[in-house]
Amino acid sequence: MTLTTGLGPVATTFPSHHDVVVPRRTSRRGLGWWVVAALDLFAAGAALLVTAALTPGVGLPLFFVVVLSAWPVAVALTDGYSRMSEDPYALRVRPLLAAGAGIATAAWATLTVAPHVADGQTPRTLAAMTLLFAGGSVLASIGVRLLLPLVSPPRPVSVVLVGPEPDVRELLAEAERPARRTFAPVAVCLHGTDRDEQGAGEPWPVDVRHGVEDNLLDVIGSHDADAVVVVPGDGIGHRELRRWAAWLQDRKVQLLVSPKLRDVADARLGATRLGGAQLLQVRPARLGGPGQLLKGAVDRVAAAVLLFLLAPLLLLVTVLIRLDSPGPAWFHQTRVGRNGRPFTVHKFRTMTVDAHEVRHHLAQENESDRNGVLFKIRQDPRVTRVGAVLRKYSLDELPQLVNVLTGEMSLVGPRPALPEEVRGYSPDLCRRLVVKPGMTGLWQVSGRSDLSWEDTVRMDLQYVDNWSWSLDLSIAARTLGAVLAHKGAY
Repeated sequence: MTLTTGLGPVATTFPSHHDVVVPRRTSRRGLGWWVVAALDLFAAGAALLVTAALTPGVGLPLFFVVVLSAWPVAVALTDGYSRMSEDPYALRVRPLLAAGAGIATAAWATLTVAPHVADGQTPRTLAAMTLLFAGGSVLASIGVRLLLPLVSPPRPVSVVLVGPEPDVRELLAEAERPARRTFAPVAVCLHGTDRDEQGAGEPWPVDVRHGVEDNLLDVIGSHDADAVVVVPGDGIGHRELRRWAAWLQDRKVQLLVSPKLRDVADARLGATRLGGAQLLQVRPARLGGPGQLLKGAVDRVAAAVLLFLLAPLLLLVTVLIRLDSPGPAWFHQTRVGRNGRPFTVHKFRTMTVDAHEVRHHLAQENESDRNGVLFKIRQDPRVTRVGAVLRKYSLDELPQLVNVLTGEMSLVGPRPALPEEVRGYSPDLCRRLVVKPGMTGLWQVSGRSDLSWEDTVRMDLQYVDNWSWSLDLSIAARTLGAVLAHKGAY
């Protein structure tokens, strides 16, 4: 049997039980591209109506109705639909912008060459209408894609994991993380491990087959899998990937290859070649330069504005703390900042003044997995009545705006670390100290005290390595929801 892939004809002999005709299947992850194209046509129609409404007293040339029908074609020509089988719900703005520019250019060129189709409109009016229609179509199509999950809710991609046992177990662990579930493993094909060799190890949560060549297609068929994820290793190279790609092509099953990277933002990844070999490029993290200087300036200005606006609330909380329990209203503690420099962090006091002295009496109740360094108890008896409310809504951290104003902290960044915590850092973990700590961060919007130590430092490093303005804005937007939900706040 001869199959074809993007790499050219491949002659492949299947085992006898694989010589069956498997019907082609369409994408089952959501709406097909043709449905989205139809929605794009309606979106362009809405943009045309808006264009007519914004140009009152000007007749709408029939020419624009023709341009309207060309909008889905322009999106298709810019590859706006070509990758929908991979992820129908991914928002890809670049093809839409290219389609808008192409439509505007083509429309204007047509009106210039054949002015009789303009129905007597002036060039200035036509230019305004062309830009309004093109821009409106882009925005309307973006809106369509944002609403797609509401029209047809996405479901995780069912995948079969292929590779050596240790690597496959790592992928299974990643799939179980509490982030948005994109992939759902349904089975495993272990390469290079016989059933007799595996022995009695940790049980598998999914169906396990030993050997890829004899089992892959059977597993895909029995579990109706959408994709196969392969971890290259000993015995899994170019020839095997090429052969398996041929097997999967006619079954509309995706082939995904794991590069053994994690927590690297898409914007840092690129593809290049070394001869005929495909390489994955990982761009360096943006740890300095104009972006970080601007971030520092924005932090200070925002902190000054927030301190001014929140001054009455800060004063009220200060008074309530003093009335609730004896001692100062503010709590000061040494933390480690950027490049390992210690600084004094400011917070509202939420515990009794003798909290540190009685801590050793509560050592057996410590719920942190970093005993002796971090100390967390859900029902901590040292927390005052006002302190419990402040912690529940994260109001105890508002005085850190002073640290942001003085340049010691940032609004968004890694969690400020304790000196004794830093002394136990490995060289890899010291990387989280190359940026300023933040009042909020990935750790806060992802569970705070409910997170394990490993997850906490992993999120800190993920932020450092993948910093961008869009990441900061995303964390800032999610912080309000995390505060109101007060998950992990104790």
